[in-house]
Amino acid sequence: MIRLKQLLRELSDSEKTRLLDKIKNKQFRLIGGGDNGRVYTIDGEDKVFKITTERDEFEVATIIVNRSAEFTCFIPVYYVSDREQMYIMSNAEQLTEQDRMNIDAFTEQFKQFARSEGGEVSIFNFLDADGARNTDVKLVNFIRALQRDVDKLGIADFDLDLDFSSSNMMMWNNKLVLVDW
Repeated sequence: MIRLKQLLRELSDSEKTRLLDKIKNKQFRLIGGGDNGRVYTIDGEDKVFKITTERDEFEVATIIVNRSAEFTCFIPVYYVSDREQMYIMSNAEQLTEQDRMNIDAFTEQFKQFARSEGGEVSIFNFLDADGARNTDVKLVNFIRALQRDVDKLGIADFDLDLDFSSSNMMMWNNKLVLVDW
């Protein structure tokens, strides 16, 4: 059964059409990009869209589209287009400096752990191997929830390919979310 709360988090067909018309009419501006894609803000909207060349990233967007209540650690995705490998998602806010520092410290400790283990480990393996001892509780709770979300995705070895870093995380509705994975 679809819950009213979930329906309110999804875009109506008219909202999708309006956003896609703005994209078609180039009513957007570039706000960031990396090796595998670019993110654009849609003029006058609280949504952004991303065009990606990364197959796994697009596969995740396809799985989590309109499932923000189920996949709480990923930024909500509202629309995907196979043809353009594009998806529309919520806009988010920058991390606080403290959150960024906590994530960066965790990431550095994870890298050291990965080198000592030979490289084929995930952030979840690190957390299980006592990585939580010196890690901020808020971050540990997020990573544990992320582990459950990654498991639900059902993508083989995605935990090993997860691009976990402070540059791929933001705040949405006062909680940490991955905006790039």
